[in-house]
Amino acid sequence: MEIVEGQIENLFVHKAKYDFIKNSGKQATVSAALGAAVGSAALASQAVLVANSQWDVKACSFELNGQKYEGLFEDIYFSNHAQLICLVQDNIALVLIDPKDNKMYIPIGTGETIKQLKKKNLLINGLFFLVMFFIFISLKEGVAFTLFGVILSIFFIYYLIYLPMYKAEKGKGLLTERIIELLGITDVNEINLTKNAFVDKNQTMTKSWVIEYQNAFKENNPYPKDYFERK
Repeated sequence: MEIVEGQIENLFVHKAKYDFIKNSGKQATVSAALGAAVGSAALASQAVLVANSQWDVKACSFELNGQKYEGLFEDIYFSNHAQLICLVQDNIALVLIDPKDNKMYIPIGTGETIKQLKKKNLLINGLFFLVMFFIFISLKEGVAFTLFGVILSIFFIYYLIYLPMYKAEKGKGLLTERIIELLGITDVNEINLTKNAFVDKNQTMTKSWVIEYQNAFKENNPYPKDYFERK
């Protein structure tokens, strides 16, 4: 695994399909490279298990510093001669950062740290609890019955909703944090990838693996907008 940077040449982009059930072809190659980079094939496989369908993506190839690299991303917004920071493994580009254009291309299926996952799941389950609480209040069966119902709701929501949701996504969170660390970002809690997901001009994306990179940082950004100009 290494980070390479500079101006890309001979960019070629074409449409592809990302199959969330079958991990084969170039998709399997990318998954294997990701596993090697983070030191865990099991974690890398978590990025595949995000939906039971196919997703329209873009495959790309380019040359950088005399080496040819390939990648598979949700979409490609940069053009030939763009200046990129690339996290690569065995000639596979896993993460691309275009600081000037304010975009970061991350592996499909990643994008939330453990802290973000916990916060999201707590919010969802908190809403479930409020619904259950008001249901028991509206029944007007007395304080004891309401208290029993609320306690029962807490256990129900925690063990049957919160824990399964968190466990299902924990692997992706660990994978995301490992990727962030490989990029030289020391505190994974400083970056918010999900909040600043890039949405296309038609506003059709509900989930994006193209990030508004600069906006994801509060401080300690290793690749500011003028990164290449200052070198």
